Amino acid sequence: MLSGILKREVIIFDGAMGTRLQKLGLPAGHPPEEWNLSHPEEIARVHRSYVEAGSTLIQTNTFGANRIRLERYHLEGKIKEIIHQAAEIAKNTLKEGVLLAASIGPLGEFIEPYGDLSPEEAQKVFQEQVELLQEEGIKIFHLETFSFSSEALLALEAIKNSGGEAIVSFTFEERGEEHFTTLMGESPHQIVEIFKDESIAALGANCGGGIKEIIEIARQYRESYLGPLSFKPNAGIPQVVEGEVIYTETPEDFERGTKQLLQLGASIIGGCCGTDEKYIAAIKKAIQEVSAFKPQL
Repeated sequence: MLSGILKREVIIFDGAMGTRLQKLGLPAGHPPEEWNLSHPEEIARVHRSYVEAGSTLIQTNTFGANRIRLERYHLEGKIKEIIHQAAEIAKNTLKEGVLLAASIGPLGEFIEPYGDLSPEEAQKVFQEQVELLQEEGIKIFHLETFSFSSEALLALEAIKNSGGEAIVSFTFEERGEEHFTTLMGESPHQIVEIFKDESIAALGANCGGGIKEIIEIARQYRESYLGPLSFKPNAGIPQVVEGEVIYTETPEDFERGTKQLLQLGASIIGGCCGTDEKYIAAIKKAIQEVSAFKPQL
């Protein structure tokens, strides 16, 4: 389904969830996924703002809805309820032509040989999360903010086992001028080499330093990857000003940056930390202005 759509149009992803909820009162250190149960109206408010701004793909509030992360907050017994509520809230905000994906993030524990978590156990945790999401009728999965290809491959295997489609997205840090790697030291070119033969809907990057950095990462991806690309950059690097967290890039920056990403053949564009519906509206405007754009597949 998603792969077919990407052959004929650019998809506008949604924006941030966590930083939006923080502005709505989510306490520091509190799991955003718990608000699916206690503050469903606020989750719906965020989803709805993106749909109204022009998103044609939104994702569930399930980034950390896996057994390992939820155990930290003694919520592992509510995993099914949390995922069910996340799906229901999101579904109720959809309009015609808007797709729903499930957000899946890293487990938050290092996998052997870098940590104590075995690949087999990690696979089981991802499989549980994917199966619960699939029970809600979700077929598109966004693996986001991954920093280790081996962990992403385990999550991808769970999705392939379920018959779903996956967008696989990594977060990179600048290590020098125009040199980016994940936390585990993998460059965009190395990520491409690992995933170029995998059956995925799109390869991408999210979070990080902002849209200016994402443009360079997109350029490096495109040098060796011919498939669809997905990007959800932060609104720049956050700074604390008079006790308030401020992001340095504006919707206007995203409008200009989107046009550059389109030139590089990006097929899915949205926002990550610090973005809101204004950024999504700016992305939509840029896509409409580049009316002659055709995805480079």
